[in-house]
Amino acid sequence: MSGLLMAILFWCAGIALLIGSYSITSRLRKASEELLMHSEHEKGKDNSASIALRIEGKILDYIPSYLFQIAFSVFGSLLIAFGFVALAFFFG
Repeated sequence: MSGLLMAILFWCAGIALLIGSYSITSRLRKASEELLMHSEHEKGKDNSASIALRIEGKILDYIPSYLFQIAFSVFGSLLIAFGFVALAFFFG
């Protein structure tokens, strides 16, 4: 019974990682756009804050999102495969 429970837990964790990769990349893009827009609003008020916000927005903009998606997809697929290994222990 514990093999079946472990298989289900591995599958759920793997699927969560696969879905999480897309939500994290979209959140990074949204945060980058918000920081750049906020830096434009701060431009006339506080130049140092505007520069800091622009740097943060550009750093988030330069992070390659495909690396996050590839890494999360590989780890999620590995967890799903471990779920099948745990399922083999249930039937074995």
